[in-house]
Amino acid sequence: MLSLILPTYNEAENIAELLPRIRTVLKDVAHEIIIVDDDSPDETWKVAQRIAHDLGDVHVIRRVGRRGLSSAVIEGFLSAKGDVLAVMDADGQHDMGLLTQLHAAVAEHGGIAIGSRYVAGGSVGEWDEQRYMLSRIATRMAIRLCAVKVKDPMSGFFAIARSTFEDIHPRLNPKGFKILLDLLVHAKKDTGVRELPFSFGIRAHGESKLSRRVQLEFLEYLYDVTLGRVIPLTFVKYCIVGLVGVGVHLGAYMGFSALLSHDAQLSLMGFSIALVGAIETAIVFNFWLNNLWTFAHARLKGWALIPGFLKYNVACAFGALANYAVSTFLFSLAWAELTSVVIGACIGIVWNYTMSRMFAWRSA
Repeated sequence: MLSLILPTYNEAENIAELLPRIRTVLKDVAHEIIIVDDDSPDETWKVAQRIAHDLGDVHVIRRVGRRGLSSAVIEGFLSAKGDVLAVMDADGQHDMGLLTQLHAAVAEHGGIAIGSRYVAGGSVGEWDEQRYMLSRIATRMAIRLCAVKVKDPMSGFFAIARSTFEDIHPRLNPKGFKILLDLLVHAKKDTGVRELPFSFGIRAHGESKLSRRVQLEFLEYLYDVTLGRVIPLTFVKYCIVGLVGVGVHLGAYMGFSALLSHDAQLSLMGFSIALVGAIETAIVFNFWLNNLWTFAHARLKGWALIPGFLKYNVACAFGALANYAVSTFLFSLAWAELTSVVIGACIGIVWNYTMSRMFAWRSA
């Protein structure tokens, strides 16, 4: 049985046209079609549910509070019944006529069968030169990471044997929108793979999902499966936010100092009001950017922002104390002043990061 997963986000117009055509192509193949929608604002899930109401082979999963193509595909795979699992886009750009061939290749040989743009007979269709160049660069970078080498590891059109997926699944890192790449990175080297040529089509309705954010997620994924195994990406992001926060701190200090210049003695418990204001401004900025970027996958929303922000403040306060304590202790042991300060700062960063993950963003 073939289980075809269609991950969707704002594809209401496309899904209504695509489903009847897919069912016609698969009429001679035992199959099910699973639409996994990330709670689309255009209510793709509702359109799909209406179509599926009287069809036994179409099922809809509406994901609320969860986003991401790779994770959507994995969720679809885990809910599927077939012994062959397949994925294609819901925008009409993949040649659905290839579905039966992908199914047959996996049913007969196992492993993975890929609809490939970069083998003989395949093409990227009407892409402009810039998109083609970016795709080729990304593909070359991706191939270097793959345990199983193929021509088109970035394809979103493929089929995989259930047994192969279940073997790889515990090792997957479902980030971004290239689930095939993740499968090829974590597959066993002797996994059988076949590439079948197809020409990339033109999107029927809506806009391409290939945004700057998606491109950034691809680069983050490359880091995650290489250096990220040693230094977590979230820690690197946290440090970058901290460095930017230093600039915010200095700018805020200069601004508050200028505003309060008429009363240079104004202080709070011995600390300059300008310094206190600058510290809290930097904390607010760092919390906002960490929540938006560093811990985006565990982002705090609504009322959860208030306790999260308070916990982050407490973590930063104790981080500052840890920084001070380590620096002064090392200096008392006759360590060089600069070395003591740098080590203390590093301890403070690690403390803040650890406490932030444990308390402010507990699910990160």
